[in-house]
Amino acid sequence: MPAAKLSATRTPARTAMPHIVIEATEPLARRLDFPALLRTIHQQLADSGSARLTDLKSRVHIAGTFLAGDDAQAQFVVARLVLTNPRPAQMQRDMAATIHDVLRDAIAASTDAGVWWQCCVLVETLDRTLYQKTDSRAPG
Repeated sequence: MPAAKLSATRTPARTAMPHIVIEATEPLARRLDFPALLRTIHQQLADSGSARLTDLKSRVHIAGTFLAGDDAQAQFVVARLVLTNPRPAQMQRDMAATIHDVLRDAIAASTDAGVWWQCCVLVETLDRTLYQKTDSRAPG
């Protein structure tokens, strides 16, 4: 549909959604059920009141080439929680802990003993005035 005919509107910055961007090493990613993990993370964040379920957006990128330290066999998952809506520091820590704990538990349950793996969560806060969004479902 041509852009001129879209009935999309810009969403006000106050409703900007959290983004969760996950990078995972390929061997580790094959062992994890990311669709189920993302649903769990979304539901837990919504249940805690940190974000509306409909506002959360997540995606996973699988790294075929990677290195942790000097161990080519080491595995890792790094999640970035990107926030464009200001939240208190404790809420940011709680959101990061939720993401971390869901991923960590899944990794621990799916890896063999002796395999070196890491699970990290980074929190980024962006100036919400620089966030642009079009939602085609928004009323026109």
